[in-house]
Amino acid sequence: MHLAEAGKHDEAWPIVLEELGKDPDDPHALTLASFILERDGRSALALPLARRLTEKYSKTATGWINYGRCLDNLWRMDEALKAYDSGWKCANTHEDKLALLANIGAVHLQLGEFVKARQYAERALKLEPEHRKSQHNLGLCQMAAHEWRAGWINYRGSLGSKHRLDWRYGEEPEWDGSPGKTVAICGEQGIGDEICAASMFDEACDISKKVIIDCDIRLANLFRRSFRNARVYGTRHKKELDWHKDDCEIDASISSFQLGQFFRNETKDFPRAPYLIADPERVLMWQALWAAKGKPSIGIAWSGGLKETGAHVRRWTLEELLPVFRSVDAHWVCLQYKNAQPEISEFRRKHPEVDLVQYPYATLGRDYDDTAALVASLDSVVGVPTSVVHLSGALGIKTVVSKSRFSCWKFAAGCPFQPLTLVPWDTEAMADQLKAWH
Repeated sequence: MHLAEAGKHDEAWPIVLEELGKDPDDPHALTLASFILERDGRSALALPLARRLTEKYSKTATGWINYGRCLDNLWRMDEALKAYDSGWKCANTHEDKLALLANIGAVHLQLGEFVKARQYAERALKLEPEHRKSQHNLGLCQMAAHEWRAGWINYRGSLGSKHRLDWRYGEEPEWDGSPGKTVAICGEQGIGDEICAASMFDEACDISKKVIIDCDIRLANLFRRSFRNARVYGTRHKKELDWHKDDCEIDASISSFQLGQFFRNETKDFPRAPYLIADPERVLMWQALWAAKGKPSIGIAWSGGLKETGAHVRRWTLEELLPVFRSVDAHWVCLQYKNAQPEISEFRRKHPEVDLVQYPYATLGRDYDDTAALVASLDSVVGVPTSVVHLSGALGIKTVVSKSRFSCWKFAAGCPFQPLTLVPWDTEAMADQLKAWH
């Protein structure tokens, strides 16, 4: 168990297999096997093992916790809540109760039910005030409700987790916001989150001696142009940093979203103004192409996210988007970050009147600067909650977002980082907004 909890799954797995070979129903081996597989992102394989654990040892809370986590990861939320409820009925340890409260709260967060999620986070924090996962859950709920000051403090409870890696570069302290220092800012989570947090970089530069931005390599060129007062490196996922020696002498470091505790403590602190700059020459090239079309050029993104973040509940099919396509006679530009050509080809075979085109060299590469130039040249963008709508808003392009009821805290809070227009999860609402613009 110690090896598994320490993340040494390669060392733990042979031991688990050996024990399962002796007794396929051994409770400790089943627990560890389902735990390791779930933590390695293989919940579909972990699920039958966890289910067997609950069938064989139904009065053991740990089995229900593992089973619930697998169901949660597979977005079977109703079943996950039932599993956690069964676990709660037999939970008799402090640790099991904390895990169940935190996991139930996390399910409600995924479902966009922030009031319920907050209740479970607060119950967990009564049991253990320093429980980091519950602090994080509470922080998300608070920020969704515009309680920014408290929200940023609690949100930092997730630092050091698999979702928000520890940003320390040495023995330096976390930046406390004091001026005149050399500060390293580490990006975090996905590209969309990095883009949102980047809305605070200029303010950090204004009060610091020097700012070093450590971002996803896909954002490096775009960030270098946009934040000329900072040194930018695309090294966030690298173990070895190839920074200039002068930039290795830092006074403090901070995770990018934690800048909010200094610069975004009230809703009025969010300027909701553009802050990214695309390559002007490439923008002009795209605009020359659009001019030849003789009609508006509108970017569209109809899906985003991963299975574990509810991708299937925040996507439209192209058929469902027909009211949007028919709202404006436009050249529709695909902004999907995965190859959508088979889907587009099938759709256009049925609806040849819809001028929808994918430009893969701008959207499927490893440099988001290519995507930024394309997006910055468009007349407007329409999409679901995904990274490219954050990019579009940050570039100052008119952007309408169809907000699912399962949206994360940023959209529940109105996505104040960029000047986006949010509409309900309804194709007619999107169509009406585009008609108003065009």
